Amino acid sequence: MAAVLASLPGAPLRPNQLVKVLGINRAVASKVLGATSRRDPLEVMHEIPGPEPLRRLLRAAKGKGPSTEDLAAAAAAIDAFDGLIRREAGTRGALDAMITARLPGARERLELASKYSIYKGMSQLRGVQADHWLGVAVVAPSASDPLMHDLTWVNGAASIQRLRPGVSVRFAYRHHRGSAGIGPTGDAVGELPPSPGILALDEFCVNPPARFEARRSGDVIHYTLPDDILGRRDAVDVFIVDHHEAAMRRFAKHDGRHRNSLFVEPAVPVATLVFDTILHDEAFPGSDPELYIYDTGYDGIANVNDPERDDDRIEIRETVEYLGHDMTRFDAAEFPRYGDMLLHLADRFGWDPTRFRGYRTRVRYPVYGWQVCLSFEPPPAR
Repeated sequence: MAAVLASLPGAPLRPNQLVKVLGINRAVASKVLGATSRRDPLEVMHEIPGPEPLRRLLRAAKGKGPSTEDLAAAAAAIDAFDGLIRREAGTRGALDAMITARLPGARERLELASKYSIYKGMSQLRGVQADHWLGVAVVAPSASDPLMHDLTWVNGAASIQRLRPGVSVRFAYRHHRGSAGIGPTGDAVGELPPSPGILALDEFCVNPPARFEARRSGDVIHYTLPDDILGRRDAVDVFIVDHHEAAMRRFAKHDGRHRNSLFVEPAVPVATLVFDTILHDEAFPGSDPELYIYDTGYDGIANVNDPERDDDRIEIRETVEYLGHDMTRFDAAEFPRYGDMLLHLADRFGWDPTRFRGYRTRVRYPVYGWQVCLSFEPPPAR
């Protein structure tokens, strides 16, 4: 292929020039020029277009400079490549998956492209999408029980859009039986009196705050987006606080279930997930988080302490970032008022922001239906 390209008029050519000379697709032009500049055979196979686009390129190059011998040699190489794909992998996609295990950087590119395809497909199937999903878990010592921690969740999304009419956009939040909650608009849900349990953070929205219709079912409050919101012009934001006192064990249990974990599952397809775990100095001291990602399609929500769910773990290149110490310094580019939101919660729940450390997992195009967990090792029971 390199010999064919070198024989074209004006060579060496850039992608746009190759498009004009041969009348081929620009993506094909970029890929074949990039691949033929590589020396590693794995890089060549990973970057070069498939056999059929290469054959079309040869047909277009005929009579424009390359010799009959160069065209024949390139055609034979394409046939050999086609045979390798069928013999060793079956499909081009399967071959790429095999290559990514051995080629630095290729795996990340393949995973990102694959996740993007799933995001676009699920957005169309569900008829809704959002630019960013925020999940924040704040763990602080409980004032009512020295053996427990309070757990405060912030969940929500920026730029939620309904893509087609008639689809239901719903969020669900669980509260403790007997506790009270309020909906995003401040109206009572059912007969529940107002309380600091479930509330909205409308003042921290960039787009108009979502006005959900609330309905209680048992211990769960369901929020449904009204049908009149449709398209990018009607993008809305929503951030909801869910505060639970004495909700998480402070020390390890004696029954073998020794790890504590927190997880996020975006309720709609999103382009970016930002999952922050913010821990008080007395919460899991000396423990760094371990990231678990599960496919929940078969057995539902996973418990990190259940070895039976190890087969559902997804081996994918995501990382955990340490945000540092002191909540006043935390920010997130996807959410312009994130820092102000945290300070507002600190003031509301009586936290000293300087006594918290943070960890973040940022996932591009998180797969809808996967469970993203951060797990911590609690100190031994007293």
